[in-house]
Amino acid sequence: MRVVPKQQPGKSKQDYQTPPEFLEAVKARLQIKDFGWDLAASDENCVSPYGYYDEATNSLTAADWQSKTPETLWQWLNPPYADIKPWVKKCAEESLKGAHIACLVPASTGANWWKEHVTNDAYVLFLNGRITFVGATAPYPKDCALLLYTPFIRKGSDIWTWKPSTQISSTISKLSSLPASTSTSTACPTSL
Repeated sequence: MRVVPKQQPGKSKQDYQTPPEFLEAVKARLQIKDFGWDLAASDENCVSPYGYYDEATNSLTAADWQSKTPETLWQWLNPPYADIKPWVKKCAEESLKGAHIACLVPASTGANWWKEHVTNDAYVLFLNGRITFVGATAPYPKDCALLLYTPFIRKGSDIWTWKPSTQISSTISKLSSLPASTSTSTACPTSL
């Protein structure tokens, strides 16, 4: 059996925040208002109004990733890209227990972690449109994919043109420039 070469962990910044316009597109696609929990976050970059796991509370060792909120079934995960394997492995394991996880990763289809924990375990949306993470000066240099781990969606893949129209982008820009007191965004709660 042929094995793909071992991945070399990167030395780049690992805690970029997912851009709000991408998160809004994902929530619209999943037809949800919010994510239940952010499974790899900090005070500065969490995306769920319900709660998050940070490095100290480490969601990889958490008992389960099933929804802790009745409002939404879906959890969000934008893991550190330096070592993705334990994250997608946990996603695959938790989806077998009933968890629903939307996971943003590089589309590294030749990586061992992809072969072992994505190909037969997730519905893959290859992203048409590069993502520029909050705080980054340019789009992420690799193609990305949104992995949907859930018992309710068939395994397979599709190409998703996620970028919002110019009109929606303009509205998001206007909303994000409002003073904090009039903004509709919800501050992140503290971690577990």
